[in-house]
Amino acid sequence: MIDLHCHILPAIDDGPPDIETSFKMLRMAAADGITHIAATPHFKYDEKPTLEDIGRSLKVLQMRTKEEGIPVKLLRGADLRLTYELINGIQRKGVPAINGSRYFLLELPDLLPPHLDNLLFTIRLEGFVPVITHPERNYSLLSSPDKIKGLRDSGTLFQLTAMSITGDFGSQIRSFTQMLFRKGLADFVATDAHDPFFRRPVLSQAYKEVVRICDEREAQRVFFENPAALIENRDIKT
Repeated sequence: MIDLHCHILPAIDDGPPDIETSFKMLRMAAADGITHIAATPHFKYDEKPTLEDIGRSLKVLQMRTKEEGIPVKLLRGADLRLTYELINGIQRKGVPAINGSRYFLLELPDLLPPHLDNLLFTIRLEGFVPVITHPERNYSLLSSPDKIKGLRDSGTLFQLTAMSITGDFGSQIRSFTQMLFRKGLADFVATDAHDPFFRRPVLSQAYKEVVRICDEREAQRVFFENPAALIENRDIKT
């Protein structure tokens, strides 16, 4: 499996505090059947960590992961926060997209700004595809599910969180997640892991739940096929 959203880099955001904790997460992921992880620390334009900070940290972790013999391939990425500076960065081609593709993770604020659909459409015109992270945990979308359609119509994709599917974030979020699957609005499932204890890099339990909610074909699409297409910069099956 491929984990497209994981806070695995040490001491760079609210993920693991040191490289030894990163190793624990990587070994846990490998044992769960995860072969690739996109390292996606929180990112805001003109703030720390910078693209250079992320690149340096990733390079060190990649090297040390190989030395430790952990069979997980680490890819570059970031979890972008929606800010006023975002469109400027996109126009300068300064987006920390996943593995150098046209796809990047975008975290929306709980209170969605006005004209968000237009902004997302502009991003598409610039040649990038936003992947909205954990829409099932966004307050505005939970309160007004009809807003999902506008986001979808603007050309965005949706990445759901494994722990939302398994009910670890509560029954309301779990029900909303199931609704997204039944409406065909789930494109990827990722861990959004932050540590090896409470926000763990585990996908297998969610995989089994998606098979139960939908079927094996859908689980293959969101855990294997679409993530592989993304890191190879191919079109995504929606």
